[in-house]
Amino acid sequence: MNKENEIRSVLDHYLPQVEQEDSILKGNLLGKDENRFIIENPNAFIIGLIADQSVKAEIAWSLPYRLKMRLNSFDFDYIVNSLTMEDLEGVIKEKPALHRYPHKMAIYIYKAMEKILREYNGNASEIWNEQSADVIVKRFEEFDGISHKKASLGTLLLIRDLHQEINNKQYIDIAYDVHIRRIFLRMGLVKKDTQDNVIEVAKKINPDFPGELTTSFWAIGRHFCHPTNPECDGCPLHDCCREYSYVLEKRT
Repeated sequence: MNKENEIRSVLDHYLPQVEQEDSILKGNLLGKDENRFIIENPNAFIIGLIADQSVKAEIAWSLPYRLKMRLNSFDFDYIVNSLTMEDLEGVIKEKPALHRYPHKMAIYIYKAMEKILREYNGNASEIWNEQSADVIVKRFEEFDGISHKKASLGTLLLIRDLHQEINNKQYIDIAYDVHIRRIFLRMGLVKKDTQDNVIEVAKKINPDFPGELTTSFWAIGRHFCHPTNPECDGCPLHDCCREYSYVLEKRT
């Protein structure tokens, strides 16, 4: 068995566990009301995806519900006609702040609301309904604040957590996430940390649905492969890892 197939085999067994424990919308990262709001409101989903930047996932994806509570509304038409971008920044900045970067998030969120009203009839589900993965990724990337990484993640979440039927899963790349990048380097899967290198290797491991790898690698980075003092012995992938082989050599 080559290394890619060995990794795939390990992750196939690990994925069901982390989908329950660490998935943004399936696990316990969000409170019950926050989680339900994302699942039942497509517009909340797109704002959560935009907010998923430079903060923990649970902070980002709880932002739509907490914003609604502060505004007493989540109606995009009402918000853009009642508030300026500066007003929205003030709401996000109000302590406790809803995000680490309120100015940037206010710009991204306000523009997203305008775009959804203008191009998608005020309903973000029109971005993905009856569309293939390549189209959805491209549409997500048209939003300010949604990179290719986040576009791939959002499309994965639609399939995994919102149970959307989406074709052409091979166009959903693994998220170029800090945890995933660290693991790929330590395991020796890539020699240089670039988005293209990480995506290329992920496609070799899971060519039919490379984005499916995001969940498992992200969870391993969060729980085991820490930036310092990694817990290598407990990591499901330690037998495939170059760094772990060095650890074993030092012990003997």
